[in-house]
Amino acid sequence: MKQGAQKIVVDLRSVAGGDIQEGVTVANFFIRDGQIAKTIGREQKVLKSFEADPKTAIFNGSVVVLIDSGTAGAAEVVASAFLENKRGDVVGEKSFGAGAEQELFTLKDGDGLLLTTVKWASGSGKAFLGEDRNHSGVAPSVEVKRAESQGAGDVEDLTGNDEEKPNQPNNKPAPSEPIAPKPAPEDTQMKKAIELLRDKPAAPAQRAA
Repeated sequence: MKQGAQKIVVDLRSVAGGDIQEGVTVANFFIRDGQIAKTIGREQKVLKSFEADPKTAIFNGSVVVLIDSGTAGAAEVVASAFLENKRGDVVGEKSFGAGAEQELFTLKDGDGLLLTTVKWASGSGKAFLGEDRNHSGVAPSVEVKRAESQGAGDVEDLTGNDEEKPNQPNNKPAPSEPIAPKPAPEDTQMKKAIELLRDKPAAPAQRAA
């Protein structure tokens, strides 16, 4: 912000670390009020609710969040808070669906039983870790699939079938030429995020205290 940033892309792709409080803290930088997250116990009982603190919010400008199938845990807290509080678009692919606290119970024979005792959930109470893949994760408001990588080279190049055959006497080896590196696939998700931000208002000027 000191450098003049007026619009921000929060890239949470392949971000899976952190605890629930860290996710709440990051979301609160951008969200001034409303529910951010909850923890859910047995029989869907709400154990704790996390609400935005207006004093913690620092950025009022337009924001777009990027997620993909590697987004999990604390990052899902941020993405879901943006969606449910209508703070900005979430672009990309459905997140992984994780975020839970587990407890190890020791049995009499020495074996252990690891049980999920607490699930992390969005502000509305939707747990990120569902019964199966279809009921897990956070769905983006704008779905954009990650660009596929360039295809592999010619099969003959990989197998060596294009080498000269020794029984053909008039064949001469072709002069070797430098192989140009293949261009990296376009980041279509980031491109979409920037397109969305272009049409949104910039952050208001910060007033001196």
